[in-house]
Amino acid sequence: DVCVIVQRMSSPMVGSKERTASKSSFIPELQSMMFALGDARRPLQETAALMEDVVHSQLVTLLHLTSEVATLRGSRVISAEDIIFVMRRDKRKVARLLKYLQFRDYKSKLMKSLEDDEWGSSSSGGTQRRQRLAQDYLLWMDQTGELLALAEKSEPDLVKQERLERLERQTRTMDQAQYSEFCESRQLSFAKKASKFRDWLDCSSLELKPNTVAMEILSYLAYETVAQIVDLALLVRQEMTAKIDAVSHVISASYIQYQPPHESSAVAADPPSGALQPCHIREAIRRYNYRHMVPSAYGRNGMALFVC
Repeated sequence: DVCVIVQRMSSPMVGSKERTASKSSFIPELQSMMFALGDARRPLQETAALMEDVVHSQLVTLLHLTSEVATLRGSRVISAEDIIFVMRRDKRKVARLLKYLQFRDYKSKLMKSLEDDEWGSSSSGGTQRRQRLAQDYLLWMDQTGELLALAEKSEPDLVKQERLERLERQTRTMDQAQYSEFCESRQLSFAKKASKFRDWLDCSSLELKPNTVAMEILSYLAYETVAQIVDLALLVRQEMTAKIDAVSHVISASYIQYQPPHESSAVAADPPSGALQPCHIREAIRRYNYRHMVPSAYGRNGMALFVC
């Protein structure tokens, strides 16, 4: 069985034993998120448990890195600046983060306008604080202007576009009940349960704690990590189902390409039915690790970071 072989070949994942300090669990929420990102309607609990361990490990590692950055600059809290600094090497992900901050500011402005209309008051300034904070920091940090230019670009995100096209194909076969459940799952995120998310990361035990904006970004990055892993795991499952030699394709298929797939490729076809299995997640992470060789400081637990 291909899954058994992959499971034996893959490096060990972070287990739940290393997360005993946190009593919270996001497994039910992760099952809904995975369904909304392309997995089966009822994702396997063991796959969601593995996803939880991986995402938790990723976020804890990121917290350690950002804490070190905050300490070096003499800050008493982990802020958005520290996260952007850690992410600075991956320009695509910095661009996505800036667009997310723009969206959060726009949403805040909209909610403020609705409240003002309801109470008959006039809206005050300060509704673009996230975007302005990020841009001010990039202006200070970026000597070439390359990162700052990302905030002004309006290029389409091909990865997210391909993801949306895949999900649109998936919804075509859904009945009304399935589609309703799918729409509800699409609304779910780590930010919807901010208190539980903070407890899940055991933020109370940290010497330097993330501020409010940093927690917003961390919840966004947690969801993006789930999305990236599901994207790649679906590609891995497609290869296994088509009985493509995974070893010979380890370089070309080690990471989802940032371009629309050709119709003749295996990626262009709709994914086969059936829930993702733990072996698909493990193989996806193994390939990502193979493709993204990083300094030891970024791979303390043996995994490359999906967020930067």
